[in-house]
Amino acid sequence: MSTAVPTLLNRQHRTWIALYSLDSTHQERTTVLEQNNVTEADLAEFFESWFQFRCRCTVIAL
Repeated sequence: MSTAVPTLLNRQHRTWIALYSLDSTHQERTTVLEQNNVTEADLAEFFESWFQFRCRCTVIAL
C-alpha cells in the first residue's frame, strides 16, 4: 500500500524533500522514498543540486 500523497511538486523538488528527510531524520530509506514518490536513481540525479543549494543556504544564514 502506497502512502505517497498526490502533489503538484515536480520530481526534483520531491527528491530534495526526500534528501532533507534522509539527512535530518531517522526514517527508513524505503519509507522516505515511497512517501515522496522518488527512486534511488532520483536521489543520485538530484543529489548534487540539493547539496549545492543546501550549502548555499547555510552560508547565507551565517
